[in-house]
Amino acid sequence: MVIVDSNVWIHWLRMPNTDVGREFVRLLDSHQVSMAGVVLAEVLQGAGREPEFNRLRVLLAALPYLETTKQTWVRAGELAMHLRGQGRLIPLTDMIIAGLALEGDHQVFTLDEHFQRVPGLRLYEVGS
Repeated sequence: MVIVDSNVWIHWLRMPNTDVGREFVRLLDSHQVSMAGVVLAEVLQGAGREPEFNRLRVLLAALPYLETTKQTWVRAGELAMHLRGQGRLIPLTDMIIAGLALEGDHQVFTLDEHFQRVPGLRLYEVGS
């Protein structure tokens, strides 16, 4: 499974006919996308109006949902601590995504390069 970061969702919503957009649709169509709570909230907050919010909510609700457990939060904090010690600050929301991915051996499809700094994290490449 692949956790798709909110920046890919937003990219697809704004520019669906790009390599990233087409790859995202391919993943959706092949049922390879899973949803993290932080991504769910970030995508929904970007809705312009209630009809778009409701359309997105239905689409997002159909995806397998990854629960964030206490252990996920601990792992995210540990990752963030180690990276901060190396002078690499990454938003906590992204550390939660990384923690979920590492726990479940998922890939992360993102446009943020800072995910490359997370040891052991598998990133999804367009065309994989």
